[in-house]
Amino acid sequence: MIKALLGQIKRWYAIPYLFMCIIVTLQSASYHLSANAFSWSWLGVSVAIAPLVLFMAIVYFLPWSGISNFIAVPIVAALLGAVLAIIEMRLLPTFYTLFFGLGGVLIYIFWYSDLDRRDNPALKMGAKLPEFTVQSIAGEELHSSAFLGRKTLYIFYRGNWCPVCHAQIQALAEEYQEIQRRGVAVVLISPQSPKKSAELAEQLNIAMQVCVDKDNRAAKRLGIVHQYGVPLGVWGYGGDTVLPTTLIVDENGSIVYADLTDNFRVRPRVQTLINALDGVW
Repeated sequence: MIKALLGQIKRWYAIPYLFMCIIVTLQSASYHLSANAFSWSWLGVSVAIAPLVLFMAIVYFLPWSGISNFIAVPIVAALLGAVLAIIEMRLLPTFYTLFFGLGGVLIYIFWYSDLDRRDNPALKMGAKLPEFTVQSIAGEELHSSAFLGRKTLYIFYRGNWCPVCHAQIQALAEEYQEIQRRGVAVVLISPQSPKKSAELAEQLNIAMQVCVDKDNRAAKRLGIVHQYGVPLGVWGYGGDTVLPTTLIVDENGSIVYADLTDNFRVRPRVQTLINALDGVW
């Protein structure tokens, strides 16, 4: 009950928070442009909030997974902004700095980015991948047994709306020849519609198999459903999605590599997957 409630709150957090930060940042800029006196507190607002707004905007609107390497920037900026605000201790800008700036950074890193993922024994290395069924873009049912007999890389991604997923898949596509050279099939699975999956397949224009997990049936079977995982304001994808999951399965259906990230901003690098393939076979 509490977990479901927190999930719904998370769904309502990102975009409204971004808009509020933008409004506060513009208010700070307006003060400096219109006031005759300089204010350390209002400067602290801009310093604390603007870098976080930029960071979140890049995460949500640009397909660049490497942005996670720069998470320290908004943290340091928020701390510096808090120090500047405390110099004068003016009520409103100090509140903005501590609540939207420092508080916002801490909430984003330690609460919002966390997927609240539990241990999943069914997907541990060495375990047999549970059987599941997905659909092709054309609507044909595909049983997981159809992929036996060949090494398979499964990418369970949230949908076209997720830029971090898009960056992960794009990076994989750029190194696809290296994956293919190792005789590995690549299967991309998400709960989004066949139409949206077809759009992704057309963009990739390579032999990755893009599949549809209608109503998260396979995700439920594997225990990787992310309830209320689609942020407010992202239309056409429903409310629930899948927890980002990367699996490498051998010819017999045994899991030889599993990345069950607990942070939506963090995904395995392609080189990590290639190293795993080289180490296994």
